[in-house]
Amino acid sequence: MSIVIIATMNINTITPNFLLNQPNTFSKKVISTPSFNGNGIQRLTHMNIGMMPKGYIGDVILFNKKLNKDVFINVFKDFDCGDEKYLLKDDNSQILGEIGLRIKKFFNYDSFMYKEDPSHVFVSDLYNYSRQDTPFANKRVDEYSQIGVRLLQIAQRRSDEAQCVGNIKLISMPEAEFFYRNKIGMLSDPNAFNKNALYLPPDKKEPLSKMYGGL
Repeated sequence: MSIVIIATMNINTITPNFLLNQPNTFSKKVISTPSFNGNGIQRLTHMNIGMMPKGYIGDVILFNKKLNKDVFINVFKDFDCGDEKYLLKDDNSQILGEIGLRIKKFFNYDSFMYKEDPSHVFVSDLYNYSRQDTPFANKRVDEYSQIGVRLLQIAQRRSDEAQCVGNIKLISMPEAEFFYRNKIGMLSDPNAFNKNALYLPPDKKEPLSKMYGGL
């Protein structure tokens, strides 16, 4: 018999935020010329993300192809039907990407069925609006890269913080499968019926955790 704590939600109720055209309700001092000297910049590097309240929590670095340089991007935290949501926004409150996370912590599990701790963070939604080969692409943000990696690094951090041994699980879209398998190192989930179900086990934490310098 397995005991699992699951934060439940109906994933069909989530609509990409930029489609809702909602005004930004959070506030943060705009950094017109981001720098790496720490002035006004709050990185997620050593932060316990799970302990942070709703709203602005810090910054991550993305590459801006138009400017040909790294820039700091704001990270906001929200909650949706029990899931944690993390959104990347520029200083004009334009949403670049977002991810929904569901913590699944097993305190007792069938060791015959599961050879290792099956605890994990399930990615219920992941939107990278800079990718133009997806149905939710937004041409206004296509100058940014590394969005998907940063969102998955946040998921990986939450898995570690929630004592889910770094495991991440998700259902891949066909156009993203190559990225997940060949860039991130994810594998087919042997315990799932969906052929698009992938997972990142603890021994595959790298290269994701260190890609583009990490969080």
